[in-house]
Amino acid sequence: MPGLSTHPTLPYLSSFFASVFLGFGVTYILYPQTAYSLYGFSSSPTNLVDWAVMKRVMILYGAKDLFIAAAIFASTWYGTRKSAGLVLMAASACAGVDGYVVGKEAGTNHWNHWGYGSVMGVLGVVMTGLLG
Repeated sequence: MPGLSTHPTLPYLSSFFASVFLGFGVTYILYPQTAYSLYGFSSSPTNLVDWAVMKRVMILYGAKDLFIAAAIFASTWYGTRKSAGLVLMAASACAGVDGYVVGKEAGTNHWNHWGYGSVMGVLGVVMTGLLG
């Protein structure tokens, strides 16, 4: 009897999370000021120099998200389920750290990251065969 790790919908669920990272990455790169406000940070940069730095940081963050999206897509469709599961678990850890930083800075919105990150982590564990 095949296990849960071979279920045919898993690659599509994995691709969903890749699409989430792709969407965030594009938003951070094209609209860094909007993306900054999505975090719910407690304050905005107060002068043009600080905004210029934060725009660059958001672009870097967007590049990280685009890389994660590419890694999830590539491992899901061209790699093995185990490799896709490992990438999903690593992306889950990134979401966990993001949530921690946002929670410490803003005091809120950390569950925006931890919610999808935990589901993505469980999906990764399932795809590796460690659960099911």
